[in-house]
Amino acid sequence: METFYIEYREFLYRFFITHVKIPALAEDFAQDVFIKFWQKKDQTDLVENMDAWLYTLAKNHLMDHYRKLATEKKYQDMVWEEMERHSDNLIQDIYKQELEDKIAVLLKKLPPRQKEIYDLSREKGMSLEEIAEVLNISPNTAKNHLVQALKVLRTGLKTATSYCFTIFC
Repeated sequence: METFYIEYREFLYRFFITHVKIPALAEDFAQDVFIKFWQKKDQTDLVENMDAWLYTLAKNHLMDHYRKLATEKKYQDMVWEEMERHSDNLIQDIYKQELEDKIAVLLKKLPPRQKEIYDLSREKGMSLEEIAEVLNISPNTAKNHLVQALKVLRTGLKTATSYCFTIFC
């Protein structure tokens, strides 16, 4: 067995170094092929061309290695895609929460009637006519209060956004 190892070690090493270019990996693969050979030693009596048989073992081992790498690459790509998707969702959730917080602060600054009309319109989805009926005011008055509330929000959000960009947040 030792003479067999000495005779074919260099053959297998050269085969693997040609394909993987990493000496330690080529050495490991050559050892792996010898282990496979040892596990199939009962079949060696039937082998007519030992060089071709070892070459086939080596070639199959290399193919298995590349298949494994391809599978790992696909898995890594799937993991990265999933991480990016969750990271994008997380960033969107953070921006959404920041925006909601800014809106809440601005809504607290509104006069009570404007805030009430804004809530009925935007939070409860009521039309201007419905708001006017509930509050016993004219639809035009409801519209004016809503326009003023939205103007305060837009101005406040523009100021907050431009300030944010000037300090690189």
